[in-house]
Amino acid sequence: MTMAHRRVVILVENQYQELELWYPLLRLREEGVEAKLVGPGIEETFLGRHGFPAKAEMVTSSVSPRDFDGIIIPGGFAPDYLRRLPVVTNLVREMYQQGKLIGALSRGPWVLISADIVRGKRVTGLVSLRDDINNAGGEFVDAPVVVDGNIITARGPNELPLFMREVLTFLWRSRPRLNEPHPDGWLIDGAGNVLSLVQLLRGKPSLVLFFDSGFSPRGTTFLPRYNEWAEKVEKKGGLFVGISTESIFTHQELQRRLHLTFPLYSDVFLEVTKAFGVLGASGLAEWAVALIDAHGVLRFAERCPGGDIESLPGFQRKFENLFG
Repeated sequence: MTMAHRRVVILVENQYQELELWYPLLRLREEGVEAKLVGPGIEETFLGRHGFPAKAEMVTSSVSPRDFDGIIIPGGFAPDYLRRLPVVTNLVREMYQQGKLIGALSRGPWVLISADIVRGKRVTGLVSLRDDINNAGGEFVDAPVVVDGNIITARGPNELPLFMREVLTFLWRSRPRLNEPHPDGWLIDGAGNVLSLVQLLRGKPSLVLFFDSGFSPRGTTFLPRYNEWAEKVEKKGGLFVGISTESIFTHQELQRRLHLTFPLYSDVFLEVTKAFGVLGASGLAEWAVALIDAHGVLRFAERCPGGDIESLPGFQRKFENLFG
């Protein structure tokens, strides 16, 4: 359940590079991402450069950018066909403009060029694309993998492990979609019981607080203040929970020393923090807050680096709407 509620398009056409399609597809699915093969048609079987078949699960014209978190364009000669289709270049351009993940390998940047999104960007790919990228206003970088904003490009199939590491890191840090069922994942309560977030919150409006280290200066300052918020939530019949990647033993000591009145749950599996896009580079959760209604729909989700949720734009209004 680690990457629940993340959806990624992988484009397919004839002459695709097999490794650059199947490796990302299977790697994403291993992480729980809903990865979809998308092509010009779903009746046709597309053959890779070495003859390996692939069938699209969705037709490109049916894909709405708002329903997906990213798109990956494998190389081979498939990008030369894909770049000629306005439905493809429009999809890529719209997803780029929405800040979604744009991934491309080897000749994949051809599609980015035709979508006119490489201008001012650092991009890699096959060395033979150097002039194409530079002439389109980008900067060709002869490196294994290049990340520039929401565009992640790789030189070729040998760079797939590093490419996918960057792709997954991007997805882990992307916000879940609002007004949809909240992400799920496994947690451990103070007694050592394993339960899912869905099981924990079911049927109750909830405020979920993510924090990094409870015994940090920020933790010891702000966590006790949340006792008041927990009381407000509980008076309205809701649930206030704190989540971090620290152990249940640390949580037990935190509650004892800081006199916390709300429950803490340990995300040692890193599933919930990844699913909410708040896993920090250090492996700790980042300070963030989420508001979830009684039907399990995510209504608000924002990082609060300073630990103070009251200062977040729009939080008070969303809180009042949810809890009255």
